Amino acid sequence: MKFWHKILLAVLVLFIAALDVSVVMVMKKSWQLNMDSESERAASEQLLITNNIYENLDSIQVRGVSLNPALLVSVAKSYGQYYRKQGIELELRENGLLLYPVQDGGSSGQEEVRAAQEEHILTLAMPFPAPYEHLELAYKRDISGLYAQQEELNHFFVMINWIVGPLLLVLLYLLIRQLTKPLKLLSETTKTIAEGDYSNRVELNSRDEFGELAFNFNKMAAVIEQRMSDLAGMAEDRQRMVDNLAHELRTPLTSMQGFAELLTSANIGQEDQIKAGQYILSETMRLKNLAFKLLDLSVLRHQPLLLAEVDVATLFETAAQTEQQRVTDNGLLLHLDSSIPAVWGDADLLASFLVNLIENAIPASQPGSTIRLLAYPQDGEGVLEVQDSGSGMTEEQRRRAFEPFYRADPSRSRAYGNAGLGLSLCRQIAEAHQARVELQSVSGQGTSIRIFLQLPNNCPPTL
Repeated sequence: MKFWHKILLAVLVLFIAALDVSVVMVMKKSWQLNMDSESERAASEQLLITNNIYENLDSIQVRGVSLNPALLVSVAKSYGQYYRKQGIELELRENGLLLYPVQDGGSSGQEEVRAAQEEHILTLAMPFPAPYEHLELAYKRDISGLYAQQEELNHFFVMINWIVGPLLLVLLYLLIRQLTKPLKLLSETTKTIAEGDYSNRVELNSRDEFGELAFNFNKMAAVIEQRMSDLAGMAEDRQRMVDNLAHELRTPLTSMQGFAELLTSANIGQEDQIKAGQYILSETMRLKNLAFKLLDLSVLRHQPLLLAEVDVATLFETAAQTEQQRVTDNGLLLHLDSSIPAVWGDADLLASFLVNLIENAIPASQPGSTIRLLAYPQDGEGVLEVQDSGSGMTEEQRRRAFEPFYRADPSRSRAYGNAGLGLSLCRQIAEAHQARVELQSVSGQGTSIRIFLQLPNNCPPTL
């Protein structure tokens, strides 16, 4: 059974039950008030009749006439005939014996039993005041009209139930279907999301709890869509990285195998042995460099940083000493220029950041050109920049520059032992520092890469 079916049945049963109980209580109270009113009216009329008969009896005795049963019957008869026209029956008893109305022998008792059993007769009996306490007047009034009125109300109530029940069912159906429409929308949207369509949303303009639920549901769906997109991108990046790694390993390993087989050959000259050994050594160094780069990437993903104040001059000197020989061998100049004393970060990782950028700039630069290491303040942050005036990058190369194993110029990068992991490592170093990296490059004019770090005076003291 669906949720709206349960609501419909529950509300219908509760409403009809509450309506029936309320009407029954009202009808019962109305009946009680009507009976009390009739009883009060009967008691008042009985008292009036009793007082009138009492005064007549007093006046008869004043005239010196003795009260005998025939006289009592005559007096009662005169009142009985008058009030019978008003639907009232009177009975007069003397010491419990019925005097009026006069009945045939033996039938008065039966008639009294029949009258006592009559359901729609209101009966009141009271003795006369002294000295006529041996007399008792019974007042009987037909209230069948009151019972008929109550019966009519009962029939009307049953008719109302037959009319209100179906009408209420239709109205509740329309109302509950409208109220539970957001749940249907949520259910349909959930189903589409479960089937893989994460772009679907609940279109519901409401400020009630359903509107709040739809708003939170859409936020959840947006987060799920973003996470799934991120996971798909990560899976694609991981697969591309595995493919590139396999490609990077296949070529040198195949060449090393060939040269190793050549070295094991008996008929080989010394010159060929030296050439084969040098190639194996160079490829081994390139594979070692690749392994260290991959290890650095893994460490950055799993190891938190302990940041401290880093002296920029020392940092630049460290990077320059590491790359000076390679820069000189390629006929390049390395220029250092710093206008800030220090930045906030990890000295070793920042040195690796600069070294990787210099290594990327070397194959892109022409002999005689200059690679610049710059440090300066900008908008409350410290900027470290590596700038070259080399070949630059195209739009596509700029977009993919930070991808693992991506090389803007594969042939030139391979010649310099570059595996295409330098910029990817730089990006992860920046992310570990919660810093942003900017790459600006114009094809044929050079490339500039910046990292924006916090300055020491903007950072909390190290514990």
